Amino acid sequence: MEKIKISQIIVVEGKYDAIKLDSIVDGLIIPVHGFSIFKDSEKKQLLRTLGEKNGIILLTDSDAAGFKIRNYIQNICRRAKITNVYIPQIAGKESRKAAPSKEGTLGVEGINREILIKCFADAGITADGIAEVQKSHMTYLDLFQLGLSGTDNAAANREKVCKALDIPTKLSKKSFLEVLNRMTDKNQLEQIVNEKPTLFWDFHGTLTLHLHQWTDCAHQLIKDNFPQYDVSMETVCANLDGQCLPWYTHPDRDSRDLLKEEDGWWKSCNAELLKMFMRCGLTQQEAESIYLEVRKYLVAPENNPLYDDTKLVLQTLRDRGYRHYLVSNNYPELDVLMDQLGLTEYFEAQVISGKIGFDKPRKEIFEYALELADNPKEKYMIGDNLKDDVHGSKACGFKTIFIDLRGNRADEKCDHAVHEIKEILDILK
Repeated sequence: MEKIKISQIIVVEGKYDAIKLDSIVDGLIIPVHGFSIFKDSEKKQLLRTLGEKNGIILLTDSDAAGFKIRNYIQNICRRAKITNVYIPQIAGKESRKAAPSKEGTLGVEGINREILIKCFADAGITADGIAEVQKSHMTYLDLFQLGLSGTDNAAANREKVCKALDIPTKLSKKSFLEVLNRMTDKNQLEQIVNEKPTLFWDFHGTLTLHLHQWTDCAHQLIKDNFPQYDVSMETVCANLDGQCLPWYTHPDRDSRDLLKEEDGWWKSCNAELLKMFMRCGLTQQEAESIYLEVRKYLVAPENNPLYDDTKLVLQTLRDRGYRHYLVSNNYPELDVLMDQLGLTEYFEAQVISGKIGFDKPRKEIFEYALELADNPKEKYMIGDNLKDDVHGSKACGFKTIFIDLRGNRADEKCDHAVHEIKEILDILK
């Protein structure tokens, strides 16, 4: 691929940054070797001389040290025309390093080629040279009116804008305004600031009452059909809990193989249910007479009652500008049940483990849902299972709202905890 020909000097922090850029640009690249530039009189004079003659393209890491070095060079090269190129803050570690940086983000050397080329293009630097970037003419007053400076929510709004535009969060007010004028306009910023996070919902115990359908149904079937065994609920729970379901019977929770044959998900469950009834004391013939009834019970709308305010909460949040997606560990026909319960109209899409073969808390199910939602910058996972809904989604960059039905179960990974679904309305304004 043709390199970008640059007549200005390109100033970077270290030699590995210079090596990375050498494969992208054709020009003079000068590493300042971090904070050593502060005491290197010869290099400072070189930057001043070449900068005044040719101009400077300044590219440092988007961490505290990088911005300190950037600001220092801008001060000592005040007479030079400086073009700032900024890299986004991306979590990660360079392969040559044993541990990530103090702030846990990639430096210039760790950013891939395509992103670096885009960073140059955002600054008006392409293979055709430096072009005059079409600029907006926003002022500090515009930043105030947008809620990006001088307001109570300025820090949160600024972080939202930086994530949306892939620019660093540590820019000075002056640099922030300069970058915004170079990359966007006031209308687009208003859309970014006012955009609501995308909401991802669990189903059972979150939108519906937290009932023990599997154990209740199994116990009732035994009680109604074979009362002579006098099987207790405790016995049923001991033989069913943590078993039967794909997310329990498959240790790695990858059940895609069950989807290769028609009704494969339920065939796996039914086989385990049959064993469960026999472990409870039924003969095989007796177990075979009732085990298929569990499915009929589970998928019936009357056995999946909603909270009184489920629809009210979903509608209110939608009216406030939020989008809803379902992410549930559940049987394949949950989408049919959702329709029967009158919930489908509230959701943009539904991600059901029994349809895709991945279960929470695996990252794949969350990644699948995020892709369906066009990878929103801000997102919440709302659910009642600490491990599956909170811990699983947190590892994929979600904020979390924990439906803490029993109380005192929230941990540090819960951004919010509520006892009733309607309390979410006080969090998501």
